[in-house]
Amino acid sequence: MVLLKEISIQAGEVHIPGQFFYPDEDGPFATVVVFHGSDGFKPNHGEISHELAEEGFAVLAPAWFGAHPLRSHWDRVQTKDLQQMAYWLKTQPNVDSSRMGCMGFSRGGGLALIFSSMVRQTRAVVNYFGLTSWKDGLEEFPHLPLRREDPLAFVQDIPCPILSFHGDQDTVVPVENTYLLDDACRRFDVKHDLVIYPDVNHSFVWSGDKYDKTAHLDSWSKTLKFLKLNLRVS
Repeated sequence: MVLLKEISIQAGEVHIPGQFFYPDEDGPFATVVVFHGSDGFKPNHGEISHELAEEGFAVLAPAWFGAHPLRSHWDRVQTKDLQQMAYWLKTQPNVDSSRMGCMGFSRGGGLALIFSSMVRQTRAVVNYFGLTSWKDGLEEFPHLPLRREDPLAFVQDIPCPILSFHGDQDTVVPVENTYLLDDACRRFDVKHDLVIYPDVNHSFVWSGDKYDKTAHLDSWSKTLKFLKLNLRVS
């Protein structure tokens, strides 16, 4: 059985809403932070989080934009928002903060990577078709640690392995984003496993015209194996 709490995380003057899923049993649990994409928090993200909790994880799913009064759009996210998410988890008695992972979808995939570079307790990152090129990073994300001359320089601070999934026919976030990430990981000696699905578009894990059952099932199986291995969940 999975329990769910509606939560609010204070980051300065802003309260970031979210959902916290966890197994109905004794903890503490390894924890995964799930970052939604630029379409906002959707039922799909709750379903993914629930599935992770069924596998033995505690899961924080923050609505990282849409928070009031300032985080009305994804370009308003700040480093303190990410830091406060990690701090909130550390204060939960049923969370083992030494076994923390994160995953994100689309723009949330890029945010998961930045989160892991800032939170040293992170032990695994799963990046689903994530935006990582950050070509206009300073303009789009003025409050995040991105450098104009090398937008992926933050990768050198990621303390853990990364697993990425991308379709080679992605029309929203081109697969080149993941290739750029892979180049940065090689440059900074960060372990990166990437899985490229042929003839697969963006958002292949969600229902709709871009859904691909084979890629969905394969990526989910690999995700669970990766998280359980690196967060030590049997």
